[in-house]
Amino acid sequence: MSFRVPLLLAAAMLMGATAVQPSTAQDQAKIAAGARTFSEYCSTCHGDDLISSGLTFDLRRLKVGDRPRFENSVLNGKNQMPPWRGVLNEDQLDKLWNYIRANAFEK
Repeated sequence: MSFRVPLLLAAAMLMGATAVQPSTAQDQAKIAAGARTFSEYCSTCHGDDLISSGLTFDLRRLKVGDRPRFENSVLNGKNQMPPWRGVLNEDQLDKLWNYIRANAFEK
């Protein structure tokens, strides 16, 4: 049993420790700030609490590697979505991403 914890830590380091680390208070604060930004700017089209009406892309489907795609769509617009460049700053965009990822279908 005493070898189990070091082995788990070693496995976590090999797999990328961020996948198994618990959320910190700072992470929770980013997620809460992202929820406020989402509510103010995104919920009208993407649904309250990220629950899509089906008429727009369900943001909960975004995966870890989709951040560049997400940022491009938000900043430059896509299809009927207007560009938010100059409206949302980099910090708001980061917190919005944290909120979306915290509620994503695939962690």
